[in-house]
Amino acid sequence: MRDALHEPAKLVAESSIAVRDAYQESTGQSFEALSASLWVAPFVMLPQVFTPGQLPETPQGFLPVPDAEGTLVARVSAVVAMGALGMETVSYGSENDGALFVNLVVIAGEGRIADKSKGAMRGHTDAVTFPFRGQLDACNSDIAPSPDFVCLSGLRNPDGVRTTVVPMSDVLAALSAEHVDELKKQQFDIRSQKTFIPGMNLILGSEHGIDGGEILLDVGGETWVRYSHSSIRVDEDEKPAAAEANAAFAAACLQHCTSVVVEPGDILLVNNRLALHGRGDVGGEAGGESRWILRTYGLDTTELTKGQRYSKPGYMLFP
Repeated sequence: MRDALHEPAKLVAESSIAVRDAYQESTGQSFEALSASLWVAPFVMLPQVFTPGQLPETPQGFLPVPDAEGTLVARVSAVVAMGALGMETVSYGSENDGALFVNLVVIAGEGRIADKSKGAMRGHTDAVTFPFRGQLDACNSDIAPSPDFVCLSGLRNPDGVRTTVVPMSDVLAALSAEHVDELKKQQFDIRSQKTFIPGMNLILGSEHGIDGGEILLDVGGETWVRYSHSSIRVDEDEKPAAAEANAAFAAACLQHCTSVVVEPGDILLVNNRLALHGRGDVGGEAGGESRWILRTYGLDTTELTKGQRYSKPGYMLFP
């Protein structure tokens, strides 16, 4: 399993057909129909799809993910599940040193990062400044698109901390047509999320951002979103209608949250185009038997250009 994780694309090629065949044999239903339905769902819970097995104490930082039996099974299961659904498991070189999986845990120590790891997290999409799939960045065409799905694999959750999901279908239904139209205009400044900034400064020489981008985008009959409460900027004096729409959007997100508990053995796939995600208050102390979830990303990479991907490792995208 450890060796297979160095080449996740090869692992998928060897396993995805078997997964699809097994599903169709056991249910008598089309896997293609299942896959199509999951791609338009705000989130998909795959309950008890792996057995965590032996685990060390919960780590106290994003990295490294220890090579224990439980973490290896969880990671392979995530790669295979997303591969069967037509996604490649990917990372970004500018976040957490390009690691394919990271620990979502209470971080030891004091300061902003440690405090944030214990608190609740408002709804957001990941890699918020990277382009939607099918678009190119206005300044650097080598910047890869943001992920299609955020994948959360449960290892420990003793206090039943809830992961929150905000379906865009519910949010958009609560907004006026005028507010939706404003959110589709290229008039919002979007700043990078903090986990990407150190790597961006190293790779690009500066933080990546968008000056004049849209929050919502219509694609193939769906409305995609990119959003982070702390990353969106709009001048209230220069663009009052945009500021009003942004405030209405944020309020609607708070009113239309659903939540699930990611238990050990569960895999939660959150659609990074059709939903925001966050979490409830974690609290507690670092290490020991505290909450431990592994996170990675899934992306349909069929249209990636050569410049949007590193050659080694092949799963790491630019920047």
